[in-house]
Amino acid sequence: MVSGRCVWGSLPDSGRTIKLLLILIMITPTFSDKEIRNRSNSIVKRRFADNLEPTQASACGSCKMREEIKSRNLEVIKGEVLRRMGFQTAPNVTGRVLPPVPPHFLAKVDQEMGGMQSDEPRFKTGYSITEEEDDYHVKTQEVLTFAQPYPRLRHSWRGHDILHFMFSDSITKYHVSNATLFVYVKGAERRPLPDVLIEVFKVYKAPDHPDTPGLYRMVSKKVTQPFGRGDWVKLDLTITVSEWFKNPRENYGFVVNGTANGKKVVVTDTSLDDGSKAPFVEVSTMEARRRTRRNVGLNCDDKMNEPLCCRYPLIVDFEEFGWDFIIAPKRYDAHYCSGECPYVTLQRYAHTHITKIASPNSAHPCCAPRKMSSITMLYFDQQLNVVFGSLPGMVVDRCGCS
Repeated sequence: MVSGRCVWGSLPDSGRTIKLLLILIMITPTFSDKEIRNRSNSIVKRRFADNLEPTQASACGSCKMREEIKSRNLEVIKGEVLRRMGFQTAPNVTGRVLPPVPPHFLAKVDQEMGGMQSDEPRFKTGYSITEEEDDYHVKTQEVLTFAQPYPRLRHSWRGHDILHFMFSDSITKYHVSNATLFVYVKGAERRPLPDVLIEVFKVYKAPDHPDTPGLYRMVSKKVTQPFGRGDWVKLDLTITVSEWFKNPRENYGFVVNGTANGKKVVVTDTSLDDGSKAPFVEVSTMEARRRTRRNVGLNCDDKMNEPLCCRYPLIVDFEEFGWDFIIAPKRYDAHYCSGECPYVTLQRYAHTHITKIASPNSAHPCCAPRKMSSITMLYFDQQLNVVFGSLPGMVVDRCGCS
């Protein structure tokens, strides 16, 4: 995330001076969160007392600098979003027939973020203290893939449709934690309601008969046929989908069978009712990553004239980018960092400013992101799969000097 024009360079060794200053660091007492706030506030008071308060002209210049930083950050964010999704360019879904998105998938974005990605993001100015544990946790992603006719198998198997589910390379690199197949069962018009045995067969190709698909039953489930309009039935296919992720070339799809009183009641026609009742697979993936540390940060808004390193709002609007492949959220607050880094202000390491005193020609401390978090997104990929994913490092949670 771009936060300013900071030059990063190596710091020269200053011999005995550095050793003496490092000894001073070791005997210097640590400060509590309250003392940190008081020390930072006293810095501002001293600056104002020494007639260093910015004039209206300099304040205007500061605003222009922040606008430039915001503009550069937005360009970087556009590239980072695409890169973290695994795209080189934004998928073009304009004019294409998009599959329906189940309501429970749309609700997951708001549920995961707790309203932080709404049209009016919550933001409070002032100092903030964050608790960040030094352990591992799991980053999850959910993908919704709709059934398609298998492109290289011309014939169905004994009158049954072969359903194929395409997974992109950006998805198959993860570990499958759960995979559920959803099939729609038509409703009965009269009672008593009969039982329906739903069977799912994995399609494979035998080496000696590559043109004739073979079937292996993976799972079966007996349900009572619903009365009226019909309903969705879930079947666990975690093992099979996990094998497909490890060996994508063995993905030849499924055959789903389900009859009641000699009639087929399971919908396998992907074009029925504009595809609204087509089978689909919901896949949950996981990946381990590490959390960061605990520290203090300062939050500001664009109306404030705060000279110190501070976190400011930065609204990212995907509709302004023309990205219609983003389902939700349409906008979110990414935040950015801007401001000065005077002595002992929000520093990450205790020796940062001591080293600067010992080495005057070294690079100045820079105001930059010190803690970042992920955003939860719902979007279409190139194959029109609906992806529910977590994009790491897209929100600045805290700024600091280093």
